[in-house]
Amino acid sequence: MKKLLLFWVMFGVLVGTMSFALAIVQDLTVTVGQDIHIEILPDEVDFGIVTPGPGKPATNGPITFNAAGSNVDVTVEVDDVQGFPFAGSTLRLDGDDTPIGLFWLLECTVVNNICTYEVASTVPTLDIPLGSPQGTHEGTITYTVTGPVPD
Repeated sequence: MKKLLLFWVMFGVLVGTMSFALAIVQDLTVTVGQDIHIEILPDEVDFGIVTPGPGKPATNGPITFNAAGSNVDVTVEVDDVQGFPFAGSTLRLDGDDTPIGLFWLLECTVVNNICTYEVASTVPTLDIPLGSPQGTHEGTITYTVTGPVPD
């Protein structure tokens, strides 16, 4: 009986000094989103002083689209043109008299795990209708910038 008691005491001490290592698994989840940066220059397209007639070029054009810093393909589309004499068919981008709906696709080319882009551009010209009122006139171009549709 003494031997049995001694065995249980020794076994208890042995079990008490043993440590157990458990492998714990932890799941990792991430959703990487689109990161779109777009620079459209110049901030203000200036046609300077013009007289009525067709094809007046911007004095500080072309308009450039640069997506550097983005991580997806980027589409820039003309959504709206407002203001006299720019709205209607008088503002032309690369000679097109219907700029609304024109778009530029800036495709991501991966170099060293980073998206790189070619800068896109368009040449703005302005047709000034005969009989247009003198003075300084202002307008706006509104763009819609999108990336690919997420899966």
